[in-house]
Amino acid sequence: MGEEVRIGSVIKFAGAYIALEIGSGFATGQEILQFYSSYGVMSIPAALISMIIFAWAGSRIMAAGFILRDSGGVRPYRLFCGKKPGIVYEWFVLLYLFAGLSVMISGAGASIKEYYGVNYYVGGVMMALLVFAAFAFGRKRLIDAVGLLGPLIIGVTIYVAICVVLRNGESQLSDAVLHGALETLRPAPFWWMSGILYAAYNLVSSLPFLMALGGEAHSAKEASAGGIAGGIVLMLTAVLMNIALLAAGDEVQGSVVPTLKMAMALSPLTAEIFTLILLCGIFSTAAPMLWTICKSLAGEGSRSSRILALLLCLDALVLGQLPFDRLVAAIYPVSGYMGLFLLLCIGRCNGKQSAAGVCGRRKTDRRRCQTARDRQDR
Repeated sequence: MGEEVRIGSVIKFAGAYIALEIGSGFATGQEILQFYSSYGVMSIPAALISMIIFAWAGSRIMAAGFILRDSGGVRPYRLFCGKKPGIVYEWFVLLYLFAGLSVMISGAGASIKEYYGVNYYVGGVMMALLVFAAFAFGRKRLIDAVGLLGPLIIGVTIYVAICVVLRNGESQLSDAVLHGALETLRPAPFWWMSGILYAAYNLVSSLPFLMALGGEAHSAKEASAGGIAGGIVLMLTAVLMNIALLAAGDEVQGSVVPTLKMAMALSPLTAEIFTLILLCGIFSTAAPMLWTICKSLAGEGSRSSRILALLLCLDALVLGQLPFDRLVAAIYPVSGYMGLFLLLCIGRCNGKQSAAGVCGRRKTDRRRCQTARDRQDR
């Protein structure tokens, strides 16, 4: 098979990768505030560490997804980590994804309440219905939808971040960097550890969908390029947003949705548009989360999977009534530590042929991986 790389497809895959990772925590600014801005000037090198990990791991996972796209019954966590650790990850990730889905619904409720002043339940119910509808349309349409949303979300977020930095000016940045209130939000004692944890916690739950995303590519190089581009653009946006949050430290302090607070300070129209972008970012992560859970428990496209999806949305709506910022602080760092071992497993790469270092060390995978190597060689 030729190593065809189509720019349009790379952009779509990068956009889907970005949209998958953005979610409510990123789009609202809570993740950026806690994992980066709380470390002051060292937040920028922390974000660069995350960028390297996102690009590296995304490239390997998506390439592996392409090579193993026709191999039925692939279990991503067992493939990368081995049977016993893989089983542990499968059950942990299912619980984490449900908790994450609740965070997304909570973020939607918080965003709608902060801007429109309506009841917290309105945004949560709306997001739960949208996520369920997206699941019902199937994986391919879901990938197309989130692939289009990614560049749109990034574009508007960059615009808001640049406007905030230009408005506040560099003179205010040094004071905000040293703001003591941010220190209590730190998920790890060291800035470099926070950078690693941020990428790790995102990737631990994204593995199945990224594998499926890579399977839609036309070549391993195309899948790999989508992963690299997505990781770089995602974290460049995070760096800009982080600088904007530091520059507007006094404005966003105590806000549940700090990015919306910044947008509201720019203009009513900007806030209106950014509210819609926030909801798109939340949807683009929540929908793949629901898809991953249902595919793992009930298969794809079955009647039982749709019933399960509906029940999960209802349960997540109930859990999502807990305070959004506390949910982020409680759930995400724990997943980050779980993701560290997964990153080590992804790094056990024996060369280009295996595409992700998943072949040759576990007997149960050798036949499948040999088939993948033969297909790649052709």
